[in-house]
Amino acid sequence: MARYEIGIIGAGVSGICAAIQLQKKFGSSLSFTIFEKNRDVGGTWFSNVYPGCACDVASHFYSFSFELNPNWSKNYPSQREILDYLKRLTGKYSISEHIKFQHEVKTICWNDELMKWMVRYVDGSVPNAGSEETRSFDIIINAPGALRIPLVPSEFDAFTGPKMHTAEWNKEIDLKNKKVAVIGSGASAVQIIPRIADSVETLHCYQRKPPYILPRPQFKFPNFVKAIFNWLPLVMWLYRFTFYVLHELLYGLFTPDSVLHTLGHKLTKTYRRRELKEHQHLLDDMTPKYSFGCKRVILSEEYYDAMARPNVHLHSNHIDKISERTIYTKDGSKEEVDVLILATGFRTNDYFSPMEVIGKGGKNVLRSWTDDRPRSYYGVAFSDTPNYFYLFGPNTVLGHSSVIFMIECQVNFIASAIAEMVKRNAKVINVKVSAEDEFMDRLDRNMKETIWGRESCGSWYANPRGDITILWSSTTSSYWWQMRNISWSKFDFL
Repeated sequence: MARYEIGIIGAGVSGICAAIQLQKKFGSSLSFTIFEKNRDVGGTWFSNVYPGCACDVASHFYSFSFELNPNWSKNYPSQREILDYLKRLTGKYSISEHIKFQHEVKTICWNDELMKWMVRYVDGSVPNAGSEETRSFDIIINAPGALRIPLVPSEFDAFTGPKMHTAEWNKEIDLKNKKVAVIGSGASAVQIIPRIADSVETLHCYQRKPPYILPRPQFKFPNFVKAIFNWLPLVMWLYRFTFYVLHELLYGLFTPDSVLHTLGHKLTKTYRRRELKEHQHLLDDMTPKYSFGCKRVILSEEYYDAMARPNVHLHSNHIDKISERTIYTKDGSKEEVDVLILATGFRTNDYFSPMEVIGKGGKNVLRSWTDDRPRSYYGVAFSDTPNYFYLFGPNTVLGHSSVIFMIECQVNFIASAIAEMVKRNAKVINVKVSAEDEFMDRLDRNMKETIWGRESCGSWYANPRGDITILWSSTTSSYWWQMRNISWSKFDFL
């Protein structure tokens, strides 16, 4: 029987999922090594430690189906609790012994003659070493994560005071009784503003486009509920399944002119007016001018209340320039601040950058994606890269449900693909160009039926040319069904 050496890039949610499931399915017949540039597991949940950092998917749905957690403390988990969950799993399944921490992969290059991947990496765990090493692998599973590279607009380089991106939070910077500016109005800004508003002297919030917001049904799980989940796992499974069904129904929110889309707009409008009825100036500036769902809908029961505080000031005019510690906006106003916080999101269309992936014939994959757009087969397999699988890749992120469900679908497919290689005693699996083209055509047709495909609102879902390269175009159940029924005739085996 063929034995494969597998290289997994990243020890975040998707990398851990792949390691556990492959180990469970294949046991010692597979050998895998995980490269992680950080000093511990967790990926996004290791890096993002800003005040208020949490998940906007319910805890029992933001967890692996094969490893439910009866002891979540509340309905929407904090960063710390998610990280603890991932750490517990790496210990339970002895995954840590396969991880090379502080090892950053620089290049993954396919060798046509050897039919192997050559992985070039730097061992950062050795002080002042910096030397590059190379290892070969039969199969690569790239799991770098989508929210990884902070987007830091160059205009803020001119700020001379303390500054930090939310993904690079510096706990040494004291915000107490300071004049603080937060740039951005996306999910991280909405989470952090309520957490720091009561400790700063003044908080200046600069928004480009206001988000649609719905209240988050946050609550703590009583001990007796945790006990029921512990002793009756079926009850916990049914509770989780309820969230799955609810989120699947929510997909209708993103179909233009549908009843659910209209309802979503009305619900956010009613909530916004109720919370800001005594603050007409805020109500006007915080009312979105684009269609509901075009940008990510944010859950928060605290944001509007925080924005209405007397020491919090909203700036809806675009920033004109930065001079030392002063922020000038295009309406002629200016504010001098002590600390600058950038909640400006991530470079989602950089994918696995700065890592380079060189496929068949020396093709630079990221360059081709930048010049045109990513072409894939269900965001997991690519015709230019044999024996290469991408977790949480192009067009597999969600706007309405839990990405962990998608990741599990992808890992199950990868396991099936490797099992098929074993069955055929094959050294190579490579999706056909015709299958890739067929998938992309279907994806584009489906995307045109969604709000994301019909309206350009400057969301992070799109690349600079306006192509929706991040989101899946349909329901998660359709993705699950299609991934389960893929024909191996779509692939070449050698």
